[in-house]
Amino acid sequence: MKKILLLFFVCTSSIINAQQEQDSDETKQELKLNLAMSIAGVPELTYEYFLEDNSSVGASIAIGLDNAEDMSLRFILSPYYRLFFGKKKNAGFFIEANSAIATYRDIYNRYEYYYDDNGEYREDSISVYDKKTTNFGLGAAVGFKLLTRNNYIGEIYAGAGRLFGDSNDIEVYPRVGITIGKRF
Repeated sequence: MKKILLLFFVCTSSIINAQQEQDSDETKQELKLNLAMSIAGVPELTYEYFLEDNSSVGASIAIGLDNAEDMSLRFILSPYYRLFFGKKKNAGFFIEANSAIATYRDIYNRYEYYYDDNGEYREDSISVYDKKTTNFGLGAAVGFKLLTRNNYIGEIYAGAGRLFGDSNDIEVYPRVGITIGKRF
């Protein structure tokens, strides 16, 4: 997972350095923090690059901080494409097509219930199920992005995606957020 994070930040740095050659008047990138996912225990950072005045590509990376027993989502990398319908450049209502590489870890205890020799009801933990899976998925989302004159942004979006492969009863991944960030 550390290698994936390092790769994400190296790619982001190279894109930022390549864009410094452009005019400083034209902003074509955003860096955002998803507050909703952070409160849920899965902080998410997003980088977005604008292709045209009404379309962009980006990638979000989120890591689960809670114990695997409390939250099975451990890691998600979600590249996406957005199409905007607002009057401002890359702002307003948008639709999004996304994909994801998601890692889940499922931990379950199996219990056995019985009556002992004294007739009292007992339970024993007889096994622990612990499985980690990584799957690929495709999904969609809709949302709205607000842009200030100082190039600060706020957006809200909601959607989901379907995971393919061995998912251990987890068939969807979330694509929701209330984000704040800066356009540069």
